[in-house]
Amino acid sequence: MSTHDLKIWDDRACHVGEGPVAIGKNNNELLWVDIYGKSVHSRNLETGATSTYSMPEDTSFVIPCVDGSHLLGTANGPVRRASDGTITALPTRIDADGSEAPFPVRWNDAKVAPDGHLFLGTMPYDWAPNPKACGLYRLDKSGKKLTRVVDGIWLSNGLAWSKDGKTMFYIDTLAKSIDSFDYNDGELTNRRVRWSVTQDSQGLPDGMCIDAEDGLWVAFWNGSCLRRFDKDFNITDTLEMPVPMVTSAAFAGPNFESLIITSAHDGAPGAGADWGKTYIYHPKVKGVAPVLFPN
Repeated sequence: MSTHDLKIWDDRACHVGEGPVAIGKNNNELLWVDIYGKSVHSRNLETGATSTYSMPEDTSFVIPCVDGSHLLGTANGPVRRASDGTITALPTRIDADGSEAPFPVRWNDAKVAPDGHLFLGTMPYDWAPNPKACGLYRLDKSGKKLTRVVDGIWLSNGLAWSKDGKTMFYIDTLAKSIDSFDYNDGELTNRRVRWSVTQDSQGLPDGMCIDAEDGLWVAFWNGSCLRRFDKDFNITDTLEMPVPMVTSAAFAGPNFESLIITSAHDGAPGAGADWGKTYIYHPKVKGVAPVLFPN
């Protein structure tokens, strides 16, 4: 795939940039987080106007809501932030699990399903004594009940749904695979592995988004690329990136023709000057609109 159209779109170098999502007029307003920077960034695709707000904890995702508020994956949250900055608590992992996790964990990637439920997963801060003790959770569309729906997760990451809403695609990064579930009204069944890393040089699958042809664009941490998978999980495109730690992507713009790609420097010694910056690319296939949290 030609990369001549790939360029830096936002110069703010994120420790771990993640979870871009397009909202607003003509889908031109992009939101994303710098997880360890405890920040939520925005930039307008048309005007270039930028803003940032900070949170007191590591913040792993920003989910826009219909009412203009944001659901934020603060380490001990999630929480809701109103447009005036007011913070409201939401159900936490303790509410869902009945106790604290046995080792330090935080939220990681999250996304709203076509029917309005929010799916959000956890990951360990460090290598855990029981590495598969994290999970995937569902915050129901009312915002009032958090339920652990999948156990045995190493590092919960990318999420996407097929156009017909019947399949959820899911990445557990340290399992090195892209999986799918049958999806129906918030319930997940029939998990199966659809693609697996076969050599370390491929990197680790991280965040992802889906296009109008049900093609998955998957970011590869330490893989320096995005790969597109078609419905049969054949790799149709590889977008080589000038940074090693590629974290996620989202379509934006009037017809979702722009692909916004986040990255990380992760505090690495000798990190390149452009590591952690946010990129833009225009693929041949257009994207689809994100789902906002309904309540």
